[in-house]
Amino acid sequence: MKRIFISIVAVIAICAMSLCLFACNNDGISKAAAYDASATGKGTEVRIGSVLREIDSKEVSDFVPSDEKSDYVLIKIQNYGEIVVVLRRDIAPETVANFKKLVADGFYSGTVFHRVIENFMIQGGGYAVSEDKLVEKDAANIKGEFTSNGVENNLTHVRGVISMARATDPNSASSQFFIMHEVYPSLNGQYASFGYVLAGMDVVDAIATCEVDDPSSSSPQPVENVVIESISFVQPK
Repeated sequence: MKRIFISIVAVIAICAMSLCLFACNNDGISKAAAYDASATGKGTEVRIGSVLREIDSKEVSDFVPSDEKSDYVLIKIQNYGEIVVVLRRDIAPETVANFKKLVADGFYSGTVFHRVIENFMIQGGGYAVSEDKLVEKDAANIKGEFTSNGVENNLTHVRGVISMARATDPNSASSQFFIMHEVYPSLNGQYASFGYVLAGMDVVDAIATCEVDDPSSSSPQPVENVVIESISFVQPK
């Protein structure tokens, strides 16, 4: 499965956590050492190149269904609500094209957010529920569009940014994605960020703070399944 003291001891600990980003599990992302609590709340700004954009600056009601494969998607989560994400194909074109294909194919309907870490991220898109068990769904791998893999990507991992989960292989991302709950600079340049939340960060917050089976583990799973009913294309009114 694809998963993620100012002394000598502290330096060793931080290095170990950085290594865990790749090696602790197969999910591709793990708890990171760096955390900047300053960029939180509605209207958080993300810098893309020289331009600042506001995350969570809209309302879900500002969007309507689209018959085209637009650059906006609505994620409907059972018992939680809806999230609107803008996809930045100018930043990660192959990642966005793959995500759009999966959306158009209905791949994500019935999948779950299977890994939830408060103050870090919520991860989903790779498992569906079958007979009360999580079953992995297969999807083709794509190139990792991030700096350490030779692709410029200046969309940083701040609150509300959506990015691709992967294993240690930089080109192992497929369908699983994660939405940042808070800021983690150590992920920058290591994972393919490809958009950000325009509406519905309150839903992300609710999922990020749901009850999980083992909060101390690197892969805590919600006690009650957090099911993605659908992901569909929308456009601004």
